[in-house]
Amino acid sequence: MLRLGPLLVIGGAIAFVALITLAPRWHAPLPGRQLGYRASSLVQFAPDPWQKAAQTVPAPTLPVIADDARPATSVYHNVKALTDLNAGDFMRFQSAMTAWVAPAQGCGFCHVAGDYASDANPAKTAARVMIAMTRHINTTWSTHVGSVASGGGVTCFSCHEGQPVPRDIWFKAPPQPQSPMMGRGEDWNEAATTVHGFFPNEGYEEYLLEATPGLAQSETDHPTGQASNLVVVKRLYEMMMQMSDDMGVNCGFCHNSRALFDWSQSTPMRWVGLGGIRMTREINRNYLIPLAGVIPESRLRLDLNRPFSLPAREQGWQRGNGLASCGTCHHGAPIPAVGAGLVKGFPALMSVGPQTQAQVRTPAGGSRG
Repeated sequence: MLRLGPLLVIGGAIAFVALITLAPRWHAPLPGRQLGYRASSLVQFAPDPWQKAAQTVPAPTLPVIADDARPATSVYHNVKALTDLNAGDFMRFQSAMTAWVAPAQGCGFCHVAGDYASDANPAKTAARVMIAMTRHINTTWSTHVGSVASGGGVTCFSCHEGQPVPRDIWFKAPPQPQSPMMGRGEDWNEAATTVHGFFPNEGYEEYLLEATPGLAQSETDHPTGQASNLVVVKRLYEMMMQMSDDMGVNCGFCHNSRALFDWSQSTPMRWVGLGGIRMTREINRNYLIPLAGVIPESRLRLDLNRPFSLPAREQGWQRGNGLASCGTCHHGAPIPAVGAGLVKGFPALMSVGPQTQAQVRTPAGGSRG
């Protein structure tokens, strides 16, 4: 006669193993941070996005270059972007820019070997545009990037992180072919593992390149003046979700989730975010789109397998001219810290400079405002 005790023990063990093996995986709840009064729908759910920013601050080391008070234009030939610097500051910035953008490639990334004054390398022209853009951001958009005096501002490293092409850039979408049997299909990438990969870049085109009105919610029962094109509204939400992913936050970082439209119930970060959108749109229009004529756009979409047109020496995470989004500087953190404090000690980035406006042309249909 079999004893029930051992059978019950064995059966219980088998059931326990089956339970822990087949049961769905449960994740511990994310910690929340309340950004407003209790019950104000301003809870921020994230492990600790500020920790990521704190871990990525590089040491603000300055290159050692002998002081030379002579004007850079009297010492070096064909100086166009930094004509207001003396020779010492000019070479100190050149050395730092190489470390920020192309440490593996060195000076030859932009210059022609044996003739540094030559403009034959298009990367040199692109670098002049980037210098003008960086100076413009630090002097015009300090309300968003912070003042240089308080440790804010941006450098080449803020976006490039030691790579010739920034990691977080986007490309304009190619025209989607129309089917004779059905309407235009969505181009969502359902196999993607991130928000950026899932949503197309049309939202970026609408709001980070074009000044499309962001009308998606109404304050009244019978809305008037809303965007009638639902596709544009959809693009707005796509861009907002991509923006959240860019910064490692959820909607409550800027909005009150019970009244997303209401500015009076939003956090101050909503105004900062609006300034960031306007700043990004301006640099895309006035600097990066014109740059496409210097360094041609080698691929239109990140998820398309297209041949590269740039030489192997310019390889980074990505190659080719692209456009900026919030993630280009934020790198997944709400307050970007990459390059924090690096602006100090580099007068080249603290003023507009006499040649800045002449180096950048306004693209057709764009504006400088």
